[in-house]
Amino acid sequence: MTKNNLIYKEYEILSKEELAPETFLFKLKGQLKFKPGQFIQAALDHFGEITLAPCSDPAEKNFFELCIRNNGNTSGQMTKLLVGEKLKVRGPYGNGWPTSKLLGKNIVIIAGGMGIVPLRPLILGLERKKIRLGKLQILIGTKTPEQILFEPDIHRWIKRFKAGIIAEYANHKFYGEKGLITELIDKRRFSHLNSTVLMCGPEIMYSFCNEALAKKGINDKQIYTSYERRMECGIGACQHCSCGKYLVCQDGPIFRLDQIKGEIGK
Repeated sequence: MTKNNLIYKEYEILSKEELAPETFLFKLKGQLKFKPGQFIQAALDHFGEITLAPCSDPAEKNFFELCIRNNGNTSGQMTKLLVGEKLKVRGPYGNGWPTSKLLGKNIVIIAGGMGIVPLRPLILGLERKKIRLGKLQILIGTKTPEQILFEPDIHRWIKRFKAGIIAEYANHKFYGEKGLITELIDKRRFSHLNSTVLMCGPEIMYSFCNEALAKKGINDKQIYTSYERRMECGIGACQHCSCGKYLVCQDGPIFRLDQIKGEIGK
């Protein structure tokens, strides 16, 4: 831990867009050097701080983006910020997605709800680099169509990568499918011999998705999951993110499934 990791820096808000009810995308002026899957701590004077994953392309040098949903006092106050105001940020922290291990692999990205946020920088980077990959599949699950995030990206990914999206509650006008994310997994074909799965969403989703993937021949060492939601201080001081023998902020938030499987849901 370096001194700079503990220092907040203020960033000016360049734009604010409501992506879904009570969920906003903030574009902040300046470069934030981070790896896809890492997290930061965002703070607001007198209200505290929250853990967030940057959701823009890490190669962008002029701005970075944070997606904030109003689900508490601190996050609620942050969603009220306006263009021109400033937000304090420290970090980034964590290990990020295993990008060095993806070359030549068939990649399966599974996102549930807000889980698309830490995965978006990885997908944007894969689009930009055009590195040699096997087949890339993107599977996205949501509760309702109204809660979908980054729809312009998703429409582009559907065309380019044959991405799939499914909503638990949807009407006939929805362009995706109706059901659970596990149903989307069941319908897809995976080459289990050369596949890597990157998954982020509610922990309860992990157990069900793991079962569906196991039926496809995907083993625990091929699956990486994010536990960013467990974070508190981000520097290992509070110990609130303990997960078995690991501290999520120090050893994660990305873990290979065989390392952490017994801790899911605890």
